[in-house]
Amino acid sequence: MRALPLLLLIYPFAEIAALVALADHIGGLAVFLLVLLSSLLGLWMLRNQKLGALLTLGSVMRQGDKVSLYSLLWPLRYALAGLLFLLPGLLSDLAAILLLLPLKGPDIQLRTPGAGAGAGPSAAPAGNSDIIEGEYSRVDEQTPPGRRIQ
Repeated sequence: MRALPLLLLIYPFAEIAALVALADHIGGLAVFLLVLLSSLLGLWMLRNQKLGALLTLGSVMRQGDKVSLYSLLWPLRYALAGLLFLLPGLLSDLAAILLLLPLKGPDIQLRTPGAGAGAGPSAAPAGNSDIIEGEYSRVDEQTPPGRRIQ
């Protein structure tokens, strides 16, 4: 926990040092245009996300029993990458590019094993209906003739 405040203090200086080093190699105007374009890209990504994140998440949840963690977190990763592109600097741009890489995570099973396709023809996913089908029988406790219930 003590390293986090230190990293937050070092981060701006590292960004400035990276920008100065790149400006020394390719020129100040090119670095300025790079920072401006990455900020515009981040702004465009954040503005165009809107309802797309919810629709993506809904389609991922409907697609089947197993979903990858990457698919579930894609809207969050996309928004975070847009925010990182919006910040000026090379390190934040590299972190945003890493977030946008198509890395596949472990599969997550969304439904219980009994609710899947192997449960029979009448099995339906939970949440589709308010009706619960089943059988029951009532068993009353019978007392022997000589005993009394208190």
